Amino acid sequence: MRNYTDTELIEFLEEQNKKSKYTGKCVFRWSNTGKGWRLHETSDKLSFPTVRQAILSAIEDSRDI
Repeated sequence: MRNYTDTELIEFLEEQNKKSKYTGKCVFRWSNTGKGWRLHETSDKLSFPTVRQAILSAIEDSRDI
């Protein structure tokens, strides 16, 4: 398996999000059932137009804890 850079990995997620299979908006959130975290396309009001923005928001929110 090839070693991908972090940029390539994020770009892959950005490309998938741009396909807008559902909304084209992305959110990072913790599972409601305690099974970990999620990064997914959603219609949630708190979603973002890019994967990077969703991750950045999660980073900023975690610093407030």
